[in-house]
Amino acid sequence: MAAQVPRNFKLLAELEKGEKGLGAGACSYGLEDPEDIYMTHWRGTIWGPPHGNHENRIYELKMECGPNYPKEPPEIHFVSQINLPGVDPVNGKVDKNAVAILRDWTRIAEQLAKNPRPKEDPLSLEAALIAIRKFMDEHKKLPQPPEGAKYDIYKDA
Repeated sequence: MAAQVPRNFKLLAELEKGEKGLGAGACSYGLEDPEDIYMTHWRGTIWGPPHGNHENRIYELKMECGPNYPKEPPEIHFVSQINLPGVDPVNGKVDKNAVAILRDWTRIAEQLAKNPRPKEDPLSLEAALIAIRKFMDEHKKLPQPPEGAKYDIYKDA
C-alpha cells in the first residue's frame, strides 16, 4: 500500500499552489480566513466559460474540506447565484452526484491509496473547480440570474 499524504500537508501544498497562482487560469482559490489553522474553509472563483450565458462572469464559491479530506470530497456551494443542474436553487450547494469528480472522489481516493500517486494529483480543490467549470460549459445555454446576484444566505457575507 502506498503512503498517504496527511491532510494538512496536502492542504498546505494546495494553499501554496493557489496563492502563487500556479494552477489553471480560469479558477482561483485560497483560504477564507488566513488564521484557519485547520484549513477547512476555502473560497474559490470560476471565470465563466466562453461562448454562452456564463461568459464574462465571475462566480464565487465556498468550499469546505472536512476532517476526512482528501479521502472524501470537499463540500462546495456557489455564493453567486447560478442556474445549473445539480446546484440547489435555495443555497447554492453543489450535489456531488452532478459533477463526475465529486461523485467518483472516494473511489479515486481508494485507488490512489493502493497505487503510487500520479505526477498530477487528480483530487484537489483546483481539480474540483475545473470540473465544475467544465460542467458549466456543458450547460452554457441555460438562462442565468442577474450578474452579481448571491444566494440569500450569503447576501451579508
